[in-house]
Amino acid sequence: MADNAESNQASVERRTRIRSTRIETAEALSYDPRQPRLGRRESEPHSEEITYLYDVLRANFPESRAMWDLHHYFLVGSEVVDIQFDISFFKNFKIEYSLSSYRAAKFNNRVPDMVINFLSKSTWHLDVGIHVDYCRLLKIPLYIVFSPFYIGKPIYKPPFLRAYILQSSGDYRIHDLQKIALKQGATVANREAVLDVSELVPFNVGIMALNTRHEGDLPRYRLVLVNVKNYEIYLTRAEQEKARAEQEKARAEQEKARADQLQRQLEALQRKLRIKDKEHNI
Repeated sequence: MADNAESNQASVERRTRIRSTRIETAEALSYDPRQPRLGRRESEPHSEEITYLYDVLRANFPESRAMWDLHHYFLVGSEVVDIQFDISFFKNFKIEYSLSSYRAAKFNNRVPDMVINFLSKSTWHLDVGIHVDYCRLLKIPLYIVFSPFYIGKPIYKPPFLRAYILQSSGDYRIHDLQKIALKQGATVANREAVLDVSELVPFNVGIMALNTRHEGDLPRYRLVLVNVKNYEIYLTRAEQEKARAEQEKARAEQEKARADQLQRQLEALQRKLRIKDKEHNI
């Protein structure tokens, strides 16, 4: 079945033009196009936040598939559309091998359950424009755009997260989140500042204020995934290992303190017995 779907996809691509949405209504490039760039990433915060979120998804939801910085090819009408998402998440969906790109026709035209784009100076207009329209046409349940730092557009000044939530009518309901759920170093989010999207994905989302700044004076923010039950944020694999090491250290210290206390109690009892022996001998 997958071979037939791939053959059909190839046939369609021969009859139609593949359109990349990244070039539509694009502004003048703010970087040297002769220099290599990794996907959509234009800054350290952009790259770091993609990496962070990808790691969180892979570490905590192994039965699902997360992708980062890949071209996604979908059939929209008679046209194959190429959309590059910073993050895409397929719930309860496993592919046992790595991909160069995601071609929906090879996977029964499966669309992601959630896609995320981090706003940047050269792609923000696409992320809140034509990408929204394509996501709606493809019926992607949840599309999120997020500002990791201020990109110069007041309407998207952080803290800013926008979620496009698909309705039964086929339209998107827009929900803007502009509250900080927690600061870096904390692990439990303020439930009043968390956006509930748990009907679509196995977590909620919130905004963390980071301790670092961009370009000297711009505050930085992080999109975090929040546990539906206890409002703890999901950790990266490295953060989980660090937390386990700290728990083991704390447990070892407790065991040592307990052993030291028992030793002191034993020594005190021995002293009492020696005193009684002396009194008995007298």
